[in-house]
Amino acid sequence: MRKVYHGLAILLFASVLQAADPVPLGQLPKGKTFLVILAHHDDHTWEWGFGGFIARLADAGWSGYYVRTTNDEKDGHEWGPNDQVNLRESQEAARHLGMKEVISLNWRNDHMSSAPLKEIRAQYILLIRKYRPDVLMSWDPWGHYDRNPDHKRVARAVGEAVWMAGLPNVHPEHLAAGLEPFRVPRIYYAQREDYGKGHTPNIAMEFNQAQLGRKTDAFWSHKNVRGNPANPEARRLSMETPSREAGRRAGVTFAELFYAVGEWDDIPGLKDYLETNARPK
Repeated sequence: MRKVYHGLAILLFASVLQAADPVPLGQLPKGKTFLVILAHHDDHTWEWGFGGFIARLADAGWSGYYVRTTNDEKDGHEWGPNDQVNLRESQEAARHLGMKEVISLNWRNDHMSSAPLKEIRAQYILLIRKYRPDVLMSWDPWGHYDRNPDHKRVARAVGEAVWMAGLPNVHPEHLAAGLEPFRVPRIYYAQREDYGKGHTPNIAMEFNQAQLGRKTDAFWSHKNVRGNPANPEARRLSMETPSREAGRRAGVTFAELFYAVGEWDDIPGLKDYLETNARPK
C-alpha cells in the first residue's frame, strides 16, 4: 500500500508543478561549506528538494554536513533499534550525496513540539558558528505546507537561529570555545507543493543526470521506512519525475525549487544598495 501511495503522490506533485508559474534559474553560489538542518534521518533525500543540490555542491568541492535533529525511534519496522538502523541508513544516504558527516542531536521523534524551542535553537546556533556555512538548507519557517510537527518545529528554530547566530550578545559563552558570531550568507528553504497552501519558490537549482542518480540512491537507502522496490523503473521515476517537472519550470532538465534568502535580505533596501555599490572592481 505504501508503494501505491508513494506513486500517487508523485503523480499529484507532477500535476501541481506543471500548472505552476516559471521559476528563475539560480547560479551556484560562492563558498566551500554547507550545512543542512532538518528533522529526520531521510529528510535530506526527499522528492521536493535538497538531494540534487547537495550532490551538485559536493561535486563542486564543497564540504557538507547533515544535522539530523531527532532520533527517529518511531520510523520504520524495528521498534527497538529503529534509531540506530535509521542513523546508519542516513549515513549511507549522505555518502551517496558526497556529504562529510551526519550529526545527530537525538531529540525524541514526534516530540519536537514539546521540546524547548530555545534549547533546539541554541544547538543550531552553536553548529552554525562552528561550521560557518556559506550555504544553509532547511524547511521554510514561513511555509504553509506541513502537517508534521517535527518539521514545523525545526523550521522555526532554524529561522530564528540563522538570524541570532550573527548577534554577538546571543550566547556569548560560545566565545570561550572560540566560536565567533556568524551570519549565514545564503539560505535555501524548501517545502512541499502537493498539499496545504503549497510553496512559493524564488529560485531553481539545476543538477545533472549523474547527480539525479545519486539523489535516487540516497532516497532509497532508507529501506527501513521505504522498503526496497524490486522494479528499477519505479525507483528511477520516484525521483526523476519531480526533478524533471521542477526543471521544466526553469527551462532545464532537472532542478529543485527553493525559497532563497541572502544575508542582507531582511534589511529593506540594503540588498539593492550592496548589489549596486559593492561590486568588485
